Amino acid sequence: MSAGGATATAAAALAWVVMLGAILRHRVYVSHDTMISYAHVWYVSERLRHGHGIPLHMPVVGHGHGFAFPYGLLPWLTAAFLWPVLGEWGVTLWFVVGAVAVILATFAAFPELRRHWWAAAVLVNPLLVAAPVIGQMPFLWATALLLGAVALWRRGRRVPAVVLAALAQVTHPAVLMPITAGLVAGWLPWEADRRALLRAYAVSALVALPAALLVYASPVFQEASLATKLTNFAGTVLARGVVVAVPVALVALRRTGRQWPAVAAVVLLLLANVAVIGPLGGRYAWGALRRQPNETMLVVARRTGVVRGATYRVLRAGDGKVGTYQLMRLGARLDSEFFPESIDRRSFAGPEAYSAFLRRRRVDFVMVWATYDRKFRTNEHALLDRMSHVAAPTACDGSLVGVAEVAHERSAFLYAVRRGCPATSSTAASSASTTSDASRSVMSE
Repeated sequence: MSAGGATATAAAALAWVVMLGAILRHRVYVSHDTMISYAHVWYVSERLRHGHGIPLHMPVVGHGHGFAFPYGLLPWLTAAFLWPVLGEWGVTLWFVVGAVAVILATFAAFPELRRHWWAAAVLVNPLLVAAPVIGQMPFLWATALLLGAVALWRRGRRVPAVVLAALAQVTHPAVLMPITAGLVAGWLPWEADRRALLRAYAVSALVALPAALLVYASPVFQEASLATKLTNFAGTVLARGVVVAVPVALVALRRTGRQWPAVAAVVLLLLANVAVIGPLGGRYAWGALRRQPNETMLVVARRTGVVRGATYRVLRAGDGKVGTYQLMRLGARLDSEFFPESIDRRSFAGPEAYSAFLRRRRVDFVMVWATYDRKFRTNEHALLDRMSHVAAPTACDGSLVGVAEVAHERSAFLYAVRRGCPATSSTAASSASTTSDASRSVMSE
């Protein structure tokens, strides 16, 4: 059975090498969660390059209220320092480094699992396999730090363990703080020095508190409904907690002294890899191993022009948000962050409600792609089209914004918005451009 376990471990390790090698082939790796890392690393790198230091705010996202580090402090900051040398590929490299670090830290924290079927079970953990494919860089780095803290604590090195635990929670407070709390609570009955463990945990959580407050202050959190916050929080923490829960469960099974539970675990975890494809959007994520960045946005932007400093609302589906990232690098501001909740894909009650939304987000242009209409089927495009045909009254009543269709290129519709008062189609575009041109440079703030 041990020979079979060694073979299974070797096969799993080879699969990891092939998968991570496929990721590294991409200068820009386009999956569900990757573009937020490229965007934030680029912005921080630009600020550093221009001598502005490490930024707190990131006004090019979240309609001017975004933060440079809503999470991801350690991986994004270090990747930003590498950007002048490696560029976008350095971000891709950091996805792979995070995944390898989690694997090594797992075996360091739980040396009982380093051999035979137990090691194979660690390597086929479905949520661990999915994390780099989906592009969860901050989560991978934070989890590696937490498991490193476990390894140090089990070896009696308490101070560095607290440091790593604090860094883990700072790197991804929304997910790692509850996972860390659950890990401490679960281990507490078996801890010889419970007071020391509780003190260490309290110190690490206290250090991470400012990072947690930054998450709370970010636009995506402030603007999401309570139901969305609770649903996403529970679903995300429970799913990603599996990366830590699986090796802990395997250690418990290992103490039975038998090998068959490890074999059963490998089989069940392999089946789980198939089962999570649907819930995790696995088909799109695994397609990223062969996908190249869609550059249609660059073609459209060259033809329509990009007003530097103007706020754009981009409604597109199927491109992994790479077009939004490309538009931002061309000098546009974004009305949302890169989180789906922040984009706020929904239908609106009418022109008045939609106008209030556009004003609140300081939108100057809305770009709607046919892919968005086909996938999400909201009434936003219809409202824009309807409002662009409304004749302007002689005086501004303040209830509606002015809208004009200014371009239609390659399945993309571009509308200019005048937020001050309604406008005719002939004046909306020029008004929006005049307002935007008067804005300060994106990188000068």
